[in-house]
Amino acid sequence: MGKCLRYITANTDTEEQSFPVSKAFNTHIEELNLDVLLQKADNLRMNECGKMESFELLCDHKEKFRDEIEFTWRLTRAYGDMYELSTNAQEKKHFANIGKTLGERAITRAPTNGHCHLWYAVLCGYVSEFEGLQNKINYGHRFKEHLDKAIQFLPEEPFLYYLKGRYCYTVSKLSWIEKKMAATLFGKIPSSTVEEALQNFLKVEELHPGFSKSNYLYLAKCYIDLEQADNAVKFCNLAVLLPCVTKEDKDAQKEVKKISTSLKR
Repeated sequence: MGKCLRYITANTDTEEQSFPVSKAFNTHIEELNLDVLLQKADNLRMNECGKMESFELLCDHKEKFRDEIEFTWRLTRAYGDMYELSTNAQEKKHFANIGKTLGERAITRAPTNGHCHLWYAVLCGYVSEFEGLQNKINYGHRFKEHLDKAIQFLPEEPFLYYLKGRYCYTVSKLSWIEKKMAATLFGKIPSSTVEEALQNFLKVEELHPGFSKSNYLYLAKCYIDLEQADNAVKFCNLAVLLPCVTKEDKDAQKEVKKISTSLKR
């Protein structure tokens, strides 16, 4: 990720008070109109290798399109991609914080745009990774709030139900002390069940069969918790059939293999 360090120092924004330099990456910036730029940024993201290029492309056009909401939520998403691609904790924190700030700006300016709520929620999740328990809970609350808003505006987007499933699954596993702490902060105990998580993961599969290896992994986990081994085996087998493209796929593949081995026992 050495290449990313170049972005941290070279690519600055008003949010990045600690890095006063401001210049574009490419001296020969191709002048694109907004629609072409957005299409190009979306297409580049289709595979892991293109995500950094997509980020770079958006950063090069930041001055020109910074007030366009369709541009802003994509730039928020791109900072999330860079968080995912980075292996260095300081870089991760940096990308997460800038992305969250951009996401905040986006939801304030476009409160009915589901994509703004979706990527703000995701970036809140990333920022929470660097926080203590109290702030973690705070960001968890914010994540859920904006995820629900995103679902309201984008009811057919499978990724949202995958995230909701992950949220429900995590909450179903919270310890008593964590729930108590959340209740102190928000006046109510966050509650969810493995069944609720399962319904969300099934909704993903209904909207987009074969959505991801991770969705199949979580379906298998839910069925193991519900003591339905046959269903768990079924989804492990489906997971293995999907290709390994992203880092998330590779991590899911490892976990699926572990689960499959224990189920065979």
